[in-house]
Amino acid sequence: MDFNDLHPSDDYSHKFYIWHEWIQANGPLTSENAFDYFARSMFYDKQSNNQVLRMQTMHTGVPILNESEELKRFTGIEFALVHAQPPSLFIIHKRERLSPEEVRPLAAYFIMNNRIYRSPDVYDVLSNRLLTSLYALQSSLDILRTNRPDYTPRTGFIWPITEQAMSDDTSKKWGAEDSATAAGEAEISALQSESQKPTSTASGPKRQQNNVLMYNAMRTTAFHSRNSFSSISVRDGESVPPESLGIRSSATPAPAVTRAATPASGPTPQDTLPPKGAPGAGKKKKKRTC
Repeated sequence: MDFNDLHPSDDYSHKFYIWHEWIQANGPLTSENAFDYFARSMFYDKQSNNQVLRMQTMHTGVPILNESEELKRFTGIEFALVHAQPPSLFIIHKRERLSPEEVRPLAAYFIMNNRIYRSPDVYDVLSNRLLTSLYALQSSLDILRTNRPDYTPRTGFIWPITEQAMSDDTSKKWGAEDSATAAGEAEISALQSESQKPTSTASGPKRQQNNVLMYNAMRTTAFHSRNSFSSISVRDGESVPPESLGIRSSATPAPAVTRAATPASGPTPQDTLPPKGAPGAGKKKKKRTC
């Protein structure tokens, strides 16, 4: 595609105009001098009605009081300042006057920060967007064509799909868990090493005792968490004491459990009765001896 087909020789849509010396000599742009600044650019048409009106009053010395009303006496191409937001934005229309009350717009120009641009029309905007989208689509198809897999009669063209993202997430998860476990073990070992170090300050024994208690509490908590779901066997209707299983309920040693001595099983004095004799038998009488 030729570059001249997109931008003809008389089209200035890809250019802008600025004159720093004129801005320095005349000051910032206003509604009165914005059109004079535009008339010195390449966008201005020397054959327009504005230029004819200026040529008629150039040597008379009489300024044009209302140029828009004077242009209604002409027919043809003219320029008009339709919007002014000094000093940064001005909009100028190029239009064809058909009658004093009827005009047909042909082009639009705007002055932004002392730079004059030609406003693109709908055709230019659509063609530019279409060319951009087609270029992106063509580039994508070229990349797919270069990386296309080989053809096989049994499966045809099949793209290999790998779940790389899932494996990366799994490895990151396991790595985070390992790092957390290692950090916990390092903290426990650090506490243990600190508890074993001798201290020379006055608060040394107290701090060492606190470290030992904390270490024992952490070790007991870890042990209980590992055996939280294990069941305790019961023998002879009595629960096995935790001391026999090696479980400590706290960091400090528990007091010994003493049980009251129970009497041996046997008949109580109230339950003992004298043996009864045979039914009908009486007391034996003692024989008298003469």
